[in-house]
Amino acid sequence: LLGGAPLFLHNITNDSMNSRVPASFQSFPLTLVSWNISNAQPSFAAPNFSHRSKESPRLIREECLRLSPSPDIIALQECPYPAFGQQEFADSGYVSIGTQESHCGYVDLLVRKELTMRKAQPIIMLQEYDLPSVAATIELPNKVKIAVSSSHLEPFKEGASERRMQCEMLMDILSQKADNCIHLGDFNMRAAEDGGIETASGGGWIDAWKETGSNSEFKFPWNSYVNTYHDGGFKFRARFDRCYARGTSLSVKQFGFMGNQPVEKKGDYLSDHFGLAVQFDVLTKDTASEFAEFDDPEWEKAAMILTDAASQK
Repeated sequence: LLGGAPLFLHNITNDSMNSRVPASFQSFPLTLVSWNISNAQPSFAAPNFSHRSKESPRLIREECLRLSPSPDIIALQECPYPAFGQQEFADSGYVSIGTQESHCGYVDLLVRKELTMRKAQPIIMLQEYDLPSVAATIELPNKVKIAVSSSHLEPFKEGASERRMQCEMLMDILSQKADNCIHLGDFNMRAAEDGGIETASGGGWIDAWKETGSNSEFKFPWNSYVNTYHDGGFKFRARFDRCYARGTSLSVKQFGFMGNQPVEKKGDYLSDHFGLAVQFDVLTKDTASEFAEFDDPEWEKAAMILTDAASQK
């Protein structure tokens, strides 16, 4: 039903080069999606509300998996019930790290099963502070450890100070668990809050949308001028949904939307938010110096090529 060609996120790494080097020395293309799915409820603009109610979970799943390559991590907000993510995505090879209730629906963090079979651990500290987030540490195939979270922060303009507190606490906790952190979800943020968040918890946080050129096409995941999901109401655009990252191994390569094509007719979308699709190149630390341990000139040559390629991106 959804229009538009599949969103292809090209593989950042050089496969022929990576086949020559150990996994611990390779860069890893990490793809994430984040989407507030509005409790999987049909749009006001859907031609047949009853039929769409039955089809929405499947359509949401298919839209999340439309990326190529398939996402490694799926961050959902406003799930209708705690087991929604696991029920819808388990057969597609994903495992729910956990769920947490927010001010509206549930937050979930789904990870590809292959990654959870490595070292993947939920960060249970979030529950102690009653934060509307789910987070985990994951060791990637190239041995880089990341901390990642899915969040649905305090809503409304007057919630700015609470959002700042939630963000700082989340960023502090993530940073305690790993040197490389990715913090994404529906933050409900306004433009005036940008600077305070980027400098929170020691600063150095990169806004993935800004890092990839601040493309106006992907600025507003909430756009009720185009998306008539709700009946009537004030028309506005907002950059509620965000992806922040910090860490020397993380390089943002691509940023785009998903769920931003009408389902059956103009104004008919799967959610009142468009989802985010983000790809990182996760580099190993001090790759060149690690390669220096090898005496084989071919290994050293491969290390130099890999390092030069990474520096040019």
